[in-house]
Amino acid sequence: MKVCKLIRKHSFKDIRVFEKEAISLKKLGYDVTIVAGKTNGAVFEPNLKRIKDPTFNQDQFEYKGIKFLTYDIKNMYDPHIGKMVNNLEMDTQNYFVDKLYERALAVEADIYHAHELHTLYEAVQIKKVLRKKGKNVKVIYDAHELEQNSKLLRLLMKEVDHLITVSDSIKNIYQRRYPSVPVTVIYNSPLYQQELPKDEHFQNSFVIAYEGVVQYQKGNPKKILQIADLCKNSMKNFRFDIIGYIDPTISYNEKKLISGHPAIHCKWVEYENLPKELNQVHAGYIYFDIRNINKKYALPNKFFSFLNNGIPVVVNRAMDMKNIIEKHQCGIVIDKDDPTAEEYVEQFLRLYKDRKMLARMSKNAREAMKNHYCWEKMEERLAAIYKGLK
Repeated sequence: MKVCKLIRKHSFKDIRVFEKEAISLKKLGYDVTIVAGKTNGAVFEPNLKRIKDPTFNQDQFEYKGIKFLTYDIKNMYDPHIGKMVNNLEMDTQNYFVDKLYERALAVEADIYHAHELHTLYEAVQIKKVLRKKGKNVKVIYDAHELEQNSKLLRLLMKEVDHLITVSDSIKNIYQRRYPSVPVTVIYNSPLYQQELPKDEHFQNSFVIAYEGVVQYQKGNPKKILQIADLCKNSMKNFRFDIIGYIDPTISYNEKKLISGHPAIHCKWVEYENLPKELNQVHAGYIYFDIRNINKKYALPNKFFSFLNNGIPVVVNRAMDMKNIIEKHQCGIVIDKDDPTAEEYVEQFLRLYKDRKMLARMSKNAREAMKNHYCWEKMEERLAAIYKGLK
């Protein structure tokens, strides 16, 4: 069976879209094509850097056994919603912001798997066009976050055959909204990682890590700077690793303070190198501004990456992360919406001083991943969804 995955805002090498789902589908025997966007004529990495290698900037190419069709993105964040709604209501197909629709339609896949609200529009329109030609295709909506219950989404959901989402709380909300559409949670988790040997410095140091993009709503540069200052003065051989990058919206002064801080190391790491990079980390730091409902219900890549590498996580009161940590005793929840840097440091000091507790939580984290959350378990869920659509 042919599968066509549709993305506009995501990198062609997006961890969930490509490294996890597409690779798993290929392994399960599906013929997978990803229709991915380019900016200024080039595809881009997950850190948004444009790729200059001409191999990846052709109209079509193959990478790790997955076929790619590319197009130039127009209006990535601001398509004309009113025109989309009108076309759906009138059952017409005369509004598309770029060539994504055209490229995806040419695949004539059996299943169209959309990863964004606006690419779901293209998937649904393709389903309608091919249905008129006598081909019955299925549409999956992979909702990476909780979308507003807009008129556009309500119209699109009438044609969705299966909805995938990323946390149990978001699943429950979607089920209440659209009771006729089956919903499955597929966590943003990696393949299970066997424990790697530690070097001789592990027991005599303490490394806190943040993984991903540092934003004001995720990570918060001010808190990171304060945590690093406090821990540097309280812990022997302390380091704070930012495994990712600083969002362009962060102020110049804060970027400068982070880059010049003696205890903070910041670098981008490729997905396949994460286990090696995380192997010397003792504790994970996650702060989400949970006034944003998607942050409140988030179960992000970084959360499962930490647990998968036996790293206890210290988080604020984000509901779904809180539930997993308390169920498996694999980290510490600060039961506040917006803990101070001092409150985070208090918990990091507990782990720094009590290495037995640190080791126990580390073991619990690995066992939770192996038995419940690793990508091997998620692949089984993905396989069941696709089997059910045949």
